[in-house]
Formats: sequence, C-alpha cells, structure tokens
Amino acid sequence: MQGFGIVIIAILIGLVAGCLLGTQPSVNGQLGKYLEHPLQASLISFASGTLIILVLSLVTGTFPPVFTSPPRDFPWWIWFGGAIGVVLVTSSLILVPRVGSLPWFAAVMTGQTIAALVLDHFGLLGNPRTEASPLRLLGAGFLVAGVLVIVQAKRMEHSQTPRPPESEVGESNSPPTS
Repeated sequence: MQGFGIVIIAILIGLVAGCLLGTQPSVNGQLGKYLEHPLQASLISFASGTLIILVLSLVTGTFPPVFTSPPRDFPWWIWFGGAIGVVLVTSSLILVPRVGSLPWFAAVMTGQTIAALVLDHFGLLGNPRTEASPLRLLGAGFLVAGVLVIVQAKRMEHSQTPRPPESEVGESNSPPTS
C-alpha cells in the first residue's frame, strides 16, 4: 500500500491503540487499589506486558533478540524507552484516580504532540526531518487550547461540588473537648 492509503491505515490503527491506551491508566489505577504502593502495580503492569511480548516472540521465533550491530554502537539514549514507559504508567497510576482520565490524557497527548513536533522539525532521535509548518503549529495550538478548556471544565466541576458548611466541617474535624 502506497501513498495516502497507509496514512489512513496508520490513523485507524492509531485511534484503536489510543483507545486502548486511554483505558490503561484506569485499569492500572484499579490494580493499584489492591496493592500497598503504586510502584507494585506498575511492576505488575510491566510484568504482564513483558510476559505477552515474550510469548509472542517465542511463538513467532523472534526470541532471543538478534542485534544487527553491537549494542555498544547504539546511541546512549536508545535504552530509555522502557524508563519513559515507567514514568508514564506510574504517574498515571497515581494521578488518574485523583484527576480522571480526560485531563490526564489531554495533557499527555498534547505533550506527545509537542515533543513529536520538535522531534520531526529538527529530525531528532532518528525521525525524518519535517518542518513545523504553520498548519502543524496550528494543530498543536488547538491541542494546547483543548487542554486549557478541559482544565477549565474540571475547575468549574470542582467549584460546583457541594461542600459541607464551615460550621459542620469545623465541628466534625475538631477533637472532642472535655
């Protein structure tokens, strides 16, 4: 498949993968409720993913890994992909149960888009160089604006949450007097 067709396929697969990714923090957040510490849930999350990749690699005959060049020749930064995953999974485990999926993922997607824009513009980390055109910058600007709208909506929802009157709060939190 050539030309624009592959772009459509990639977008459709990206949308499905994005929907799956959108559920991950909630799934992991629920897992975290059954463990003493978020790092334990993150460990289990990565272990299950590692097990699936191991089984798929064994079934397809692509295990053990075969390097096409000596690892000492690899760029230093190439080993940090898993560490980036740890940051994303662990921080989402901690934050999504507190702020919800939408604000979290709006921020994550916008951060990813800004990083991708910079990586493409400068051709960094092995990406083909693609200029940050005005139209691309406009799209990134819309994402930033979207995050701001979502944050404002969250702020408005929070301000509309009923709170007990001050006298009840003070009475219920004050220690008993003798």
